[in-house]
Amino acid sequence: MKKEIEIIKPTNRILPKASLLFMLISLFSSQSFAQKFTAQTSKNKVSVGEVFQIAFTINTSASNFKAPNLSDFDVYSGPNQSSSMQIVNGSMSQSISLSYMLSAKKEGKFTIGAASIVVNGTKLESNVIPIEVKGAAQQNNQNNTQNSNNAYNPYANQQNTTATTPQYSSDKSNDDVFIRTFVTKKSCYIDEQIVVTQKVYSRLNLRGFQNYKMPSYNGFWSQNENQKNKQIELGQENIDGVMYYVAEFTKSYLFPQRAGQLTIEPMEIDCIVRKRSGKQPQNIFEQFFGGGGYEDVVVKAKSKAITIDVKALPEKDKPANFSGAVGNFSLKAEISKEKVKANESINLKLSVAGKGNIKITDAPKITFPDGFETYEPKITENYNEGGSFSGTKTYDYLLIPRKPGEFVIKDLDFSYFDPEKKTYVHVPAPEFNISVSPDPNGSNATVAVDPSVSKTSVEAKENDIRYLKTKDIQLEKADTFFFSSWKHYALMALPILLFAGFVVTHGKMQKLNSDIVAVKERKAAKLARKQLVKAEVFKKQNDKDAFYQEISIALNSYISNKLNIPVAELSKENIELQLSKKQVPTETISKLISTLNDCDVARYAPAAVSNDINVVYNNTVELITKIEDETKA
Repeated sequence: MKKEIEIIKPTNRILPKASLLFMLISLFSSQSFAQKFTAQTSKNKVSVGEVFQIAFTINTSASNFKAPNLSDFDVYSGPNQSSSMQIVNGSMSQSISLSYMLSAKKEGKFTIGAASIVVNGTKLESNVIPIEVKGAAQQNNQNNTQNSNNAYNPYANQQNTTATTPQYSSDKSNDDVFIRTFVTKKSCYIDEQIVVTQKVYSRLNLRGFQNYKMPSYNGFWSQNENQKNKQIELGQENIDGVMYYVAEFTKSYLFPQRAGQLTIEPMEIDCIVRKRSGKQPQNIFEQFFGGGGYEDVVVKAKSKAITIDVKALPEKDKPANFSGAVGNFSLKAEISKEKVKANESINLKLSVAGKGNIKITDAPKITFPDGFETYEPKITENYNEGGSFSGTKTYDYLLIPRKPGEFVIKDLDFSYFDPEKKTYVHVPAPEFNISVSPDPNGSNATVAVDPSVSKTSVEAKENDIRYLKTKDIQLEKADTFFFSSWKHYALMALPILLFAGFVVTHGKMQKLNSDIVAVKERKAAKLARKQLVKAEVFKKQNDKDAFYQEISIALNSYISNKLNIPVAELSKENIELQLSKKQVPTETISKLISTLNDCDVARYAPAAVSNDINVVYNNTVELITKIEDETKA
């Protein structure tokens, strides 16, 4: 949790005393923070006579502050000291600011030059600030009346605005400073979007905020609006005949995660306001500028809790492919190509766009055809914040068909629940017919599989119609007996002869098969090195596409011959299992799988690879040599 403590002490001292002020402050400043000296102003465009503020901030100990030339402006007060301290995760940082209240004397374009300061013997200068001054502003009677009852109000020249009140809000307190929590709805479904806005109201002049505590939002998934570079602006609202200054402090997007009564806890904040005090002016300057009659005080404000009634999503008519999307969405499906060769890549993109809980929606559940090697999708997100949370979430699938044939990628439809219509919506997606031709570089042929034929075995039944014999039929005499004939004895001896032949043949085949495997294993490295010679030629030509293709072919052919596995049946799981059986170290197996993945990505998504091809080539040679050495035992 981040705690910020800000102390504002108006000093109303003359300019020559600024140097002494910084020397005293430097005794308490930390030396460990980066030196940063900046200047900023409350407005860049002002009217003649309109008062605005310029502040110079340093975050370390310093001395010898010199203000810029302010002769084009009337200096109403300054330098006014403001120090702040931040504690973030136990680490403390401090900053000191000197500010001036100025007003322009005449129209035109002016530049407030750089102020200077000395830090550890080094002179630092702030940035310059351009100021554009127009004609004198005309204030209405209402603003004049309000300004007469308060100290200087930097927002007095802004036009009165009345914010549109959302449908539900917490009740306001009777204090001069309070917080109201606005929600777009108090009854919703699980994962339905709720926008929560926290606003601070004050009848006094708001000067700043500190020590704020945001609600924990238990039971909700929350997304706070991006506060980076956002400045809190003051407006005015009329509530029950009373005019309040109002600041929209924060906006959050909530998505309830469970059904029942969920509570949005109160928000707490310390508001720094300027109010009239009983202090008498100490000198002529305070009498002239009215500084002695006002003081900055801290007022604690706390909103009220709000209860949200969350309903469960209906089970009736819930689609089987429902992944939890709630809101209003559209779907776009596209594929990079529909005619490929085996072992070539295909990119399938599914883009879900709309308003709702898109950020926490799961990826679509897709069943790809057999023979397709798939990877986890690359997810690209682009979100917008405004009146609601919306955006686009794209799933990019990398598919590699390993078998030739005709395939269909289907069932890509998307379903979501529309809380406005209180029903499930089905968004259809097209089917993609993929034609895969054989890989000309494959070392093993594969059989095309018709995807419409299921993998079932054929059973022979007794009532099947047998084929009729159409050739000549050999007839025997009716009085010829088979028993005790030479055929009878031959058939009796035949099993013994067949068994003996089987034993001899089986032994020879077993030995022959083992010899073939040994030959393939011995020649695996030699054949791979021949393939690497081609890769070396493309490496010298800096042809990365051809280089990675040859590297991939070399590695796949080597593993196929080494493990006696067809290239079409190679998979990362099969490679890991077979090499583990040969007692190849896990480190070597992981390096091989990583190299194969790099080759696939380089071939199918070359823009995503930045590896040096010389390093890839050397690593491949070293990897093959290492596997050879480790499998000799």
